[in-house]
Parts: sequence; structure tokens; C-alpha cells
Amino acid sequence: MSDLTVTLPLLETLRAQARDPGLLDLVQRHPTERSWLQLPSHDDVTMWLIAWPAGSSTDWHDHGPASGAFVVLEGTLVEHSWLGALRVCRLGVGDAREFAPDHVHDVRNTSARPAVSLHAYSPRLEAMTRYRFLGDRIEAIGVERAGEGW
Repeated sequence: MSDLTVTLPLLETLRAQARDPGLLDLVQRHPTERSWLQLPSHDDVTMWLIAWPAGSSTDWHDHGPASGAFVVLEGTLVEHSWLGALRVCRLGVGDAREFAPDHVHDVRNTSARPAVSLHAYSPRLEAMTRYRFLGDRIEAIGVERAGEGW
């Protein structure tokens, strides 16, 4: 699989939810750490609203067996992804990314301003493998499960 795999129903679901004008009012903003809120989910989809203070990052991870998509609602994010080589994609308000289960990335707010994004995963997000970036490769360093810190 590749990160170019189209998951249109997931992206369409995400974009429909992103049109909710009250969405940004739900986010709890922390001045130095990312914060997130799991939104009411349906079927086999999990949605998360994430607030990104300046300088915050997810660190390198995948989403287990889940495909995913995210859209920037406020600010700017930069996605670093690994597909045998480093790829960097800058995303502004309204920009979206979708990805297959084997996608490994580190999403960052490298700006001096906060950002907010909406994320969707299918099947439901149950686990994430964490990785270490070694310049010319990545190395798995552990697995986090839902309910253990997120």
C-alpha cells in the first residue's frame, strides 16, 4: 500500500464534519502541549479534534490497521512522512491529507501561532506504533494502545 491510497468515504466524512461552525469552540487549548478531544463517532470511524500550540509535534507514529485523514481548520501544520525517504508537506487552512494503514508520519506545528486540525480514522483507532527517525531509516520503538494516554 502507499499513502496515495484513496479513502474517499473517510475524507468525505471528515470534510462534512469540518464544516461544523461550532467545531473550534469545542477545542481545549493548552499553551505548551497538544490537546485533543474525541468526537462522537459512528460506524467504524473515530474522529479527533486536535489543538497544536506553537512548536508542538506528534513524533513519529503510524495508526495500526487504520487508514486516516486530517484537515487543517486553523493555522499551519507540516507533515513529515517516511516512505523509504523523507517527504515534507506543508498544510494550511482547508488542506487535507489522507493515508493508508502503513503510513508513518510526524505532524508538527512549526509556526509561532497555534493550529487546530480534525482527524478521522477507520477502522477505529486502537493502536499506534511509535518510531525513531534515524536520518536514513525509521525504527519502531513501541506500541501505544487506546486508553493509555489518549
